[in-house]
Amino acid sequence: MIKTKIVYLEYIDEFESYGISKQTIAELKKQNIVADIRLPKGFNAYTSSTAPTLGFLLGQDKSSITKEEFYTISEPYLETTLKTGAKIKFLDFENTYEQCKNCHGIILPGGAFDNPDNFFIDNKNLPSNENKRYFAYHCAIMNAHKNKKPMLGICAGAQMIGAILGKMKMYRSLKEEIPHPAAHKPQPSQVIMHDIKLIPNTPIFDIMKISKDTTTIKINSRHNQSMVHSSIQDYVQEKPLIKMDIYAISNDDNIPEIWGNSDEGILCIQGHPEDLAAKGDIQMQSLYNHVAILAKEYKKKHPQKISDKIAQKNVDKKDF
Repeated sequence: MIKTKIVYLEYIDEFESYGISKQTIAELKKQNIVADIRLPKGFNAYTSSTAPTLGFLLGQDKSSITKEEFYTISEPYLETTLKTGAKIKFLDFENTYEQCKNCHGIILPGGAFDNPDNFFIDNKNLPSNENKRYFAYHCAIMNAHKNKKPMLGICAGAQMIGAILGKMKMYRSLKEEIPHPAAHKPQPSQVIMHDIKLIPNTPIFDIMKISKDTTTIKINSRHNQSMVHSSIQDYVQEKPLIKMDIYAISNDDNIPEIWGNSDEGILCIQGHPEDLAAKGDIQMQSLYNHVAILAKEYKKKHPQKISDKIAQKNVDKKDF
């Protein structure tokens, strides 16, 4: 039986994010305790008893002052996820497999980390240097895939889903490999919008609740890598575990911007809709709402297993 302990996120001014020390989680792991990471004490999160649970894989930051490392979630990510009405279960890099078990859907945010060399199209055959963060993403994706749970991938999270499940190839460096990299990562990095073209007759219109005759929308991006053009994918793609359909491409260079598989409940966004959703953009919020809607359907079809209920009784009561 797995022992868990409740720990709480705290607001960290240096990162303008909520976070918890990586060392705290690692020390619990050494004691064979899985961290049950929750919102800060007193944080109001109004969810119904029937709300699904979304597993959100935390990012990471390192203090420039103390050099201490933290698991973090920025305010836009947190606010947008809470607006879905779902409960949030935070995932760290130490306990991803166990923490995913009681989630009805998964959100994989953006971030910077090394990917396997075979993800890329350039055939440079560079040494792979995957770390805990990569393996946490891989674990969450494969758990969701195995159990047919819905997934939302944002930026690097979208790339990971595309590469792992869709066997889509990636550009290692947009600056070197495409003609208009500034559209994808404006300098200085900020919320600058660019146009993306919607592919007709794809699920994105229903997901965003927009007219079928809409041809373009605006989104913001900040990424150095991307999936290669869809026309090239046909020549280099291995046999996918799940076929990924392209829903939108960049207006500047036709780089894939939104893709997924509606039958599998997968939606991948290359941009950062949470930056806009947190400011009240309904269409961008709908991209996050979509995974919560699918997670609620999943919860109805897969009631909590008895073994999971028993495991929950093993929580350290002192922390309530």
